[in-house]
Amino acid sequence: MSLTFAQRMALGAERAKYRRRLQEVLDGQGLSGAALARKLGVSSEAIYRTLSGKIHSPKVLDWLREHGAAEEYLCDPRTADR
Repeated sequence: MSLTFAQRMALGAERAKYRRRLQEVLDGQGLSGAALARKLGVSSEAIYRTLSGKIHSPKVLDWLREHGAAEEYLCDPRTADR
């Protein structure tokens, strides 16, 4: 089932509440947003916008998941309807 635009926006707003928790995952790996961007081959803006819930970058969300971010903090549209 595909999510509506409004549902995706709501997930982003929910993720924004957990931005600090997600930042702790980067900090725990000793990475800044810019360093993670270089590592993933995305822009620093993509990191910031994903953490703040403005976009849903699969690369960034997958990296966070693989490095211990709680699923409830990710608010990933790809897993929201499961």
